[in-house]
Amino acid sequence: MQHNIRKGRNVMWDLLLTNGIVITVDESHRIYDKGYVAVEGNSIAALGPMEQLPQDATAARVMDCSGHAILPGLVDAHGHGGHCLIKTLGEHLDDGWEAMAEEIYYRCTDGEFWRAEGALAAAERLKFGTTTGVSMIGSTPRVDSIEPLTAHFEGSIATGIRQLSGIGCPYGAFPKRARVWNKDGSTTEVEVTPETAYRTTEEAVRTLNGKHPRMTCIVAPGRMGRRPDEDDETNIRHNREMFRIASQYDVPLHSHGYGGDVQFMADHTPEVLTPRLSLTHSTGYSQQELEILARTGAYVFHGPTTHANVAGHCPVQEMLEMGIHLAVVTDGTAPDRSFDLWRDMKNVQLFQRFRHKDGNLIPCGKALELVTIEPARALGMDRLVGSLEVGKRADIITVDVEQPHLAPFGLMPVQRLVYHAMGQDVDCVIVDGAIAMEGRKLTQIDERKVLDDAARALDTMMSRLGRPEVAENPRLYELRQ
Repeated sequence: MQHNIRKGRNVMWDLLLTNGIVITVDESHRIYDKGYVAVEGNSIAALGPMEQLPQDATAARVMDCSGHAILPGLVDAHGHGGHCLIKTLGEHLDDGWEAMAEEIYYRCTDGEFWRAEGALAAAERLKFGTTTGVSMIGSTPRVDSIEPLTAHFEGSIATGIRQLSGIGCPYGAFPKRARVWNKDGSTTEVEVTPETAYRTTEEAVRTLNGKHPRMTCIVAPGRMGRRPDEDDETNIRHNREMFRIASQYDVPLHSHGYGGDVQFMADHTPEVLTPRLSLTHSTGYSQQELEILARTGAYVFHGPTTHANVAGHCPVQEMLEMGIHLAVVTDGTAPDRSFDLWRDMKNVQLFQRFRHKDGNLIPCGKALELVTIEPARALGMDRLVGSLEVGKRADIITVDVEQPHLAPFGLMPVQRLVYHAMGQDVDCVIVDGAIAMEGRKLTQIDERKVLDDAARALDTMMSRLGRPEVAENPRLYELRQ
């Protein structure tokens, strides 16, 4: 990609992308075979075909995007804070991966762990073209204070990404025991109760939102509905408290959901079933539960790679035909996933086509919407991101299409991208009008430092854990584990 610099009194825009194949993902599905996108401040000021670009148009910086596709940044609406530093650990354990993760998060981490993990996760997402990422700090991770969440935000935001992180009642029965690592090397034991989780969640959304334009704290409990480790009365209380906080502070309510959860909410806390609610995985639902989702407008987030690994079934095609709102997510990254949303965009097609023996399901245009505008709608951000339109935030990616696996690219550009592109094909990433990656190099943070900090945090955590077996697998080459 060539760059030309033009400065002077006649500057019209801050940034001008020219000569690219512009795929807007707007309601009209506009594609400009040779188009431009102009950026002023943090927003898209103009876009269209090159022949309609005013002859006297100029900008502080002009980027020639010949040989590149220009798209809205991808939106990954579900992942897990902390997972980037424990991926692949403990996948072979007979006593359960979730138990190991909780032990690590609650007993072996500090602010540096969460800060390093936040930067690493955001860096991975950016390099795959994700400009808006969601990470839960309320599934397995600790909720004894807002420090892990605050540190995670700090690490993420430094990379240039648009970050939403969630906190809420975690998985597992209360009370929990957390270990706080003090700066002098001593530790303090803390009991975590439901009241602790409620208080920490409300403090987070009250104090952290509004501090940074690209940072949003959402309410994200480990599970909405009926958690098997709690009695019905306690589950009802959890649902109501999480919904109260999300409603009071006008933020999304995001969680995991499984068979029986939607019915439980409909029977006991029907007020929570609104378009504000999104449920990841959504396996095992009854027909009645699907009808409830369709009627209430609650969102479903589907992670096809996760479901393939654990043999869970989310009836994606059936949901779409019923008008249920749905988006595709990575569920990154532990123990065996990544933040490559391009992979999941392909997998949702492949798995549904295989299941229904129909190669026409989930057309490519719809697949692209499931990782852009649909998750933006679910998060209440579709007026800001998810498509290339005048007035929206300048969250833009370019994809290098002059490569053997994508060439010749001019014909059927959406199909070429969905079927054949990979995260590594993303060349440039712009978030909020600022360049976060160029020529596949992160520009707002030292990538080497991100990797070194992550390695250091992992070493510290493993020494505190004192369980080398989580990183060893004596059955590595066995056919069944």
